[in-house]
Amino acid sequence: MARLLLLASVLCGCAASTLAGATTVTGAALATSAIQRKAGGCYSICTADTTCNPNTGLCEKMPCGGRCGPDEHCESSFAESRCTPGAASDVATKAPGTQKSLPVPPPPPSISGGPPQVVPAAEQNPPSSK
Repeated sequence: MARLLLLASVLCGCAASTLAGATTVTGAALATSAIQRKAGGCYSICTADTTCNPNTGLCEKMPCGGRCGPDEHCESSFAESRCTPGAASDVATKAPGTQKSLPVPPPPPSISGGPPQVVPAAEQNPPSSK
């Protein structure tokens, strides 16, 4: 049903004039892009060497253009990117931690409910009667 309405609006828009046709086709492209994004895809079709990032909806360049095999990983430098045999190694995952422990404060006292009670100092320590 949506495709039929889209096709009808494109045909009617293109027949009226060039400006109306361009407006109609642009509107149809925007609607298609929004529908595709709502379905979890990207705003546009990702072309060669790019892949869809479902979190942002944008196409991002793949490492080494996606040419590495399942038993390879991409190593990038300033000058080049190349596929290298073996699993990827990440320095951050192998960084040693410190042996310091941080102090953990005790949990705050529980709130019994209601507004806080303000007791004047004279009533907190009443004078003793002797």
